[in-house]
Amino acid sequence: MDIQFEDLTYEVKPPFWQTKVPSRTILKSVNGRFSAGELSCIMGPSGAGKSSLLNTLSGYNYKGVSGTLKLNSQVRDEKLFRKLSCYIMQEDKIQPMLTLNEVMMFAAELKLSNGTLTKEKQMIVTEIQNVLGLSESKNTRTEFLSGGQKKRLSIALELINNPPIIFLDEPTSGLDNVSSTYCLQLLRGLAHQGRTIVCTIHQPSASMFQLFDHVYVLSQGYCVYQGSTDQLVPFLSTVGLHCPLTYNPADYIIEATDGEEQDNIEKLTAATINGKQSLYKTRDVNNCYLNEDTTKSGELLLPELNGNVITTKLLPLPPIKYKADDEVDNDDDDEDDVVKPGNTWCVDFPTSGWSQFCTLWKRMILQLYRNKLGLNIQFYHHLICGLAVGIVFYGKANDGEQFFNHMKFCMGNILFHTFTQSMVQVLAFPSEVKLLKQEYFNRWYSLRPYFLALQLSRVPSIIFFSSIYTTLVYFMSGLPYELLRFSMFNIICLLVCFVSEGMGLLVGAVFNVTNGSAVGPMMIAPFLGLAIYGFDFAHQVPWIMEFVMQASFLRCGVIGLVITVFGLNREPLHCDTGYCHFKDPNIIIYYLNVDRKHPYFEIIKLVVMLLLFRFLTYFALRRRLTS
Repeated sequence: MDIQFEDLTYEVKPPFWQTKVPSRTILKSVNGRFSAGELSCIMGPSGAGKSSLLNTLSGYNYKGVSGTLKLNSQVRDEKLFRKLSCYIMQEDKIQPMLTLNEVMMFAAELKLSNGTLTKEKQMIVTEIQNVLGLSESKNTRTEFLSGGQKKRLSIALELINNPPIIFLDEPTSGLDNVSSTYCLQLLRGLAHQGRTIVCTIHQPSASMFQLFDHVYVLSQGYCVYQGSTDQLVPFLSTVGLHCPLTYNPADYIIEATDGEEQDNIEKLTAATINGKQSLYKTRDVNNCYLNEDTTKSGELLLPELNGNVITTKLLPLPPIKYKADDEVDNDDDDEDDVVKPGNTWCVDFPTSGWSQFCTLWKRMILQLYRNKLGLNIQFYHHLICGLAVGIVFYGKANDGEQFFNHMKFCMGNILFHTFTQSMVQVLAFPSEVKLLKQEYFNRWYSLRPYFLALQLSRVPSIIFFSSIYTTLVYFMSGLPYELLRFSMFNIICLLVCFVSEGMGLLVGAVFNVTNGSAVGPMMIAPFLGLAIYGFDFAHQVPWIMEFVMQASFLRCGVIGLVITVFGLNREPLHCDTGYCHFKDPNIIIYYLNVDRKHPYFEIIKLVVMLLLFRFLTYFALRRRLTS
C-alpha cells in the first residue's frame, strides 16, 4: 500500500492566551511517496520536521494539517486508514508487571478475532517470538528486558494482527550498533514481504544507511531529497555537492543542510521540487525489490540474532489478507480481514466490547496482584495509620467531654481517605494514560471497555485496605458494637475513597505528574474549606453557603460520619464530671445543625459525586485521546 502526500503543510498555533506569539510552520508544502515493499526512513537535521511528518502521515497529528493525503493514489479516509496502520513510538511503552509472553497473549486476545482459538493465538505469538529472537525471554518480566528486547517487543505486539503499514519513531534510539543493525535488518525483511514501513532516524552509520531502500530528507520543513539510498550521491553531484568517497552520505547531506547552508537547502529543494522529483530503483510488478531478501516461493529471509552474530532464518510469515471488492459483505463481525482500497475496509475492532472488557480486566487484576511492593505499601500504610489514629482517639468516642476530639475524629478519617486515594491516582495514572493513548491509537480496544475495566479492577483492593483502617479505628475509639452503625461508618468512608479516587483519576487524565502534584491538593483545598466551615456557628450559616457547601464531598463525608457516630438513637455518653453539655448525642446533632439530616442522604450525595467524577474522567480521557 503506497502512501502519497501532496502540498502537505503543518502549522503549530500558540495557545489562545498567547496572542503575541506567531504561528510556526513546521512542514512547508512538502510532497512525497512511500511505497509498499520498501523500508523508508525520514532523515534531517534537528528541528527539520521529521517527527512532525511521521505524526502527520500516521494520523497522530491532524490539527493544523493541510494538504492531500492519499493511499494507493486515492484520497484516504483517516478513520479507516488507522485500522490498517500502527505507530510504534520512540519511547517503548509496554505494560509492566507482566512477562513477555503474557503481554503478547493479551495483545493477541485484543487484536485477533473472537473466532481465533487460544491455541492458534499462542502459535502466532510463538512464531513471532521465534522470528524476532524473543523466545528465550518469553518468561521474563517486561521491566527486566533490555532496550533492544523492548524495541523488538514493541514491534512484535503490532505484528500480531499483521498490519500492512507500520510507522516507527526513532527505532534505533538508545540501542547499540549491533542491536540497531539487527532492528533495521528485521524491519527491512518485514518491508520486503510487502508492508509499507516508514521510520524516522537521526544520523545512521554508513552500514545502517544502506539497509534503507528509500530515504526522505527534510531541512527547515522542506524536502531536499527523496529517492533510493544509492541515488543520493549522484543526485548531490548534479547540484554541485560532491560527497567524498570515504564519507558517509547520510552525514554529508545532514551537514550540508543543517540550517547554516541556506543556499544548499534552496538548491536541493528546487532540484526535488519540494518532494515532487524522486529517484527510484526498478521494482517488480509486485511492488517489491528484486534482491536477495525474497524468494520465488514468497518465503522471507528474516534476521536472527545468535549471540553477537546476525544470521538469517527462512520463515514463511502469514500474508496480508485481502478480499475482492465483489466479495465484501456487510457483516460487521467479520473484522479480521482487510480489503483492497476504497470504501470497503474493515469496519471496527476485531473483538467485541465485552471481550475487550474481560481481557483488560484480567490484565489489570494480574498487574495489581503482581505489584507486591505497591500492595505491601498500601497494607502497612492503612494498618499503621489505623493503629495510630486508634491510639490517639482510644476510648474517646464514648466520652461526653471530648466534643472537639469527636469532630477531629470525623474530619481526620475523611481526610485520610481523601488524600490516600486521590494522590495515588494523581501520581500513577498519567503514566497509564500514555500507555492507553498508544494502544488506543493503534486500535487495540475502545475507551468504554477500558474505562469500565479500570474502575472495577480497583474496587477489591480499595475495599480491603479501607476496611483494615476503618475496623481498627472504629473499635479502638470505643464506638458502640452495633452492626448498622459499623456498616454505615464503613460505607461512608468507602464512598469517600471512591469519590477521591475519581477526583485523582480526573487530575491524572488531564495533567502530567508534575502539574498534577500541584493541582491535586489545590482541588482538595476548597472542598476542605467547605467541609469545616460553620460548625461553630451552624445555625447562623446563610442559606447560600448552605447550598454551596453541598458541593463538597468532604462535607458530605464529615456530616455522614457525625450522624453515624452520634445519631441513629445512640445512648447518652459517659461523663465523669458533674455536668457535660454534650453528654446527650442529640444536643451534638442539634448544635451542628444536622438534626434534620440522615446519613442516607449523605450517602446518596456521595454516590452522585462519585458518578460525576467518573463521567468527567471519561470525557477528559476521550478528549485526551482524540485531540
